[in-house]
Amino acid sequence: MAEDSSEIVREMAESVAATNLKSLADAPAFYNNLAFGNAVSHQQLMNNIMASSFQAMMAVSQAATAKAIESLISTQPSEGVVDIAGAQQLIKGAQTTPPVTGQ
Repeated sequence: MAEDSSEIVREMAESVAATNLKSLADAPAFYNNLAFGNAVSHQQLMNNIMASSFQAMMAVSQAATAKAIESLISTQPSEGVVDIAGAQQLIKGAQTTPPVTGQ
């Protein structure tokens, strides 16, 4: 019986050694695939964030454009002249040379 048990122990040890060797040999491929999967997942997340940010930016842009158009449509001609005159005064103020200050 002792001979049989030593044979079983040796076969089990060889089996465990083979399994350990296979695990070590497969590890680089496993971790490479895991890293690749993580990179793809991260890229998909970034694409989703970018798409939702773009949609939000478009919504804000459309709302601002609609408000500007509404303001233009609802402005009476007499109000528009006042706005233009005020804008011209601001432009003139921006174009004048500032006074020389003491040095």
